[in-house]
Amino acid sequence: MTQESLLFGIGSVLIGVAGLWNRSWLLAETPKGRFLVEAVGPGRARALITAFFTLLVGMGVLLASGWLKPIRW
Repeated sequence: MTQESLLFGIGSVLIGVAGLWNRSWLLAETPKGRFLVEAVGPGRARALITAFFTLLVGMGVLLASGWLKPIRW
């Protein structure tokens, strides 16, 4: 595990948790959130944004713990 993987993993987890915490605000107050609500409906938009941020948290944990390896060029 490298320092960069740890940094990006922790950053991804923090952004994901902040997104989950503020998902209602994101859907109501941002242009992309309002577009998503108009496109798929409020219930499905909330489920999609929850799935996205939960996936982000999961990937961040895997990256920070060393289970997920970044691509090396």
